[in-house]
Amino acid sequence: MGTSLFPNHSVLEKALEISETNLVTVSIRRIDLKSEVNIFNLLKKRYDFLPNTAGCFSSQEAILTAELGRESLETNFLKLELISDDETLLPDSIELLKTAKELIKKKFKIFAYCCDDPVICKKLEDIGCVAVMPLISPIGSGLGIRNEHNLELIREFCKGVVIVDAGIGRPSDATRIMELGFDGVLLNSSVARAMDPINMANAMKLAVKSGRIGFLSGVIEKNKYAIRSTENKGKISNF
Repeated sequence: MGTSLFPNHSVLEKALEISETNLVTVSIRRIDLKSEVNIFNLLKKRYDFLPNTAGCFSSQEAILTAELGRESLETNFLKLELISDDETLLPDSIELLKTAKELIKKKFKIFAYCCDDPVICKKLEDIGCVAVMPLISPIGSGLGIRNEHNLELIREFCKGVVIVDAGIGRPSDATRIMELGFDGVLLNSSVARAMDPINMANAMKLAVKSGRIGFLSGVIEKNKYAIRSTENKGKISNF
């Protein structure tokens, strides 16, 4: 789960606890290790951290930010975010691929935030990203799933870890994503901006668990016609 936009640290801590997440993302730009009260010191004893390059618009900027994050937090894990413009906040796929290759050479373990393009997702996996993280709609929009067909293709093409990131607005979005067989969801705005972030974190937890259990249980296939649940044998009209 992400750590931005929460009204205060107390709400953030309670939301994280009830969500049962074990991985927390934080913007490298927001980490002030000199401050006594900072996100890292507040949460490092309870959660694994995934620093991200939020706010980077160029390959050079992302690489510099990544290296600063590794030095500060002593981790090779990185959520690579490389944005195309300040309005849509959509990932720049061309720069993302180039930058991911460069950072992988530098021994970073890349979680790549990307568009819901099956080809791009597969290329990111093929160059060695630890996980690909496609959006389902623009970050913070809450629009939910806009192209389920693409998500199905991404899950089919990518055999490794795929975590859906950005655009989730309600618990039913999270449930559907998990029903499609994805490995997880990354939440932030949908929880932090809710009227009751703590309760929403709980709702999202239950939604994710429900969808995952449904996927593992094997959902029945859709059928064009009705399929009777009661046999004709023994009908009164047969006597």
